[in-house]
Amino acid sequence: MVLNYERSFKIATLQSHFNGKSALITGACGGLGSALAKGLASVGCHLALVDINEEKLKAIALELQPYPVEVSTHTCNIGDIAAVKALEGEVSVKHAKLDLLINNAGITLQRSAANHSEADWQRVFNVNWWGTVNCCSVFLPLLRNSTSGQIINLSSMAAYYGLPSQASYSSSKAAVLAYSEAIRAELAPDGISVTTIHPGAINTDMMTATLQESDNMEQAQKNYALAKRWGVEADVVANKILHAARKKRNQLRIGIDAHILYYTALVMPNLLGSLLAKFFEKSK
Repeated sequence: MVLNYERSFKIATLQSHFNGKSALITGACGGLGSALAKGLASVGCHLALVDINEEKLKAIALELQPYPVEVSTHTCNIGDIAAVKALEGEVSVKHAKLDLLINNAGITLQRSAANHSEADWQRVFNVNWWGTVNCCSVFLPLLRNSTSGQIINLSSMAAYYGLPSQASYSSSKAAVLAYSEAIRAELAPDGISVTTIHPGAINTDMMTATLQESDNMEQAQKNYALAKRWGVEADVVANKILHAARKKRNQLRIGIDAHILYYTALVMPNLLGSLLAKFFEKSK
């Protein structure tokens, strides 16, 4: 009975904050993106769903039909500034204002820095970094139309310390963290809050998407097994993110692994560096 009451109370608090508002979610077809979409729709938030996959967008929109909210879908390569400007035109037709921008789209590449090509770096940064910057810049006028605009930027625990075989991912997410901190101060006078999310492993298909491209398949499989063991379910992560947005938190770490990495990097960075070096050496 107590658990049901607490759950009902948490849903009610989200509903009081998000009901009638409009949110844009990038990477809406991924495990976390779709969980965020369902979570927001369930508390009365109108949605603009953005992804590169048109067919999956249609499928998600169909799943959201039972909810009494407006849902628009938009296919866009967010790493292309011209495409994002065109996206803003589409979204503004469907939604007069934007209350919440969730920069959720992201990709990872399990490959050593030495074996990263220029195309690899560009591919990861186009989505993780430029996608975030493009959307924040282009949608800022719509956010200013809201009386309580919010930006949620998905960083990662990898932003706290560069991980071996994840150089491009760690670098791009660290850049997202620094960028978010800068614009948080700049946008505070406008009443726009900025929250960075630092999850550890999440049980989604993100890691498997580039698994076959790894330059060390044996180690990649071990990393995947470790992530599955420690990973948090996407709907749990989405719920934590929405509550962090309601509270207008500056940062949120999710998962035991994210907390361990953060505090170890903060207190014992030399030890962490040595441990990661040994871990990488064994994997070669």
